[in-house]
Amino acid sequence: MIALNAPTVSLNRIAWRVFVLAFFLLSSCDQLRNQPLTGHRDIAAALRPLLDLGYAGLDYPTYHAEFQVFQTLVQQKIEETPHEMRPYVNTIVTYLQVADKVLEWHAQQPEEQQPPQFTTWVTAYPFLKAAIGARLEAPQAFDTETALQLLFEKTDETLVAMQIKNKPI
Repeated sequence: MIALNAPTVSLNRIAWRVFVLAFFLLSSCDQLRNQPLTGHRDIAAALRPLLDLGYAGLDYPTYHAEFQVFQTLVQQKIEETPHEMRPYVNTIVTYLQVADKVLEWHAQQPEEQQPPQFTTWVTAYPFLKAAIGARLEAPQAFDTETALQLLFEKTDETLVAMQIKNKPI
């Protein structure tokens, strides 16, 4: 009699484990949750004014404060952002972080020379090489304005790519 119950107990354990696994998989799937996944839309809406400020040219304290507000929003909304949109959001934040560092360096070191982080930045973002020698009057100098414009353009391109990947925001 004991031998007959052993397979039943084993099957019950297996069935229970399959049920628990299925529950966790289904409850973690974004499309099956009841909450709307619109965090990327809120992030995009907050990004546009920050880019407008950046394109207009601004000082480090102003940009840094606005960027901190944007980063806080991203941290709050990333869980409400579909998984396929998150790499775009991370790329956008990374470009804006580098812009923040460029502005910080420029505020501390107004003389036109190459920032110590330049090699790191160019390795990660080769397009920033164009910031060296961007002005005719300083052919070997790092041009902060050019670097910022390039970073903001890449941010804007990533936002557009995110909008194309998803429904328009």
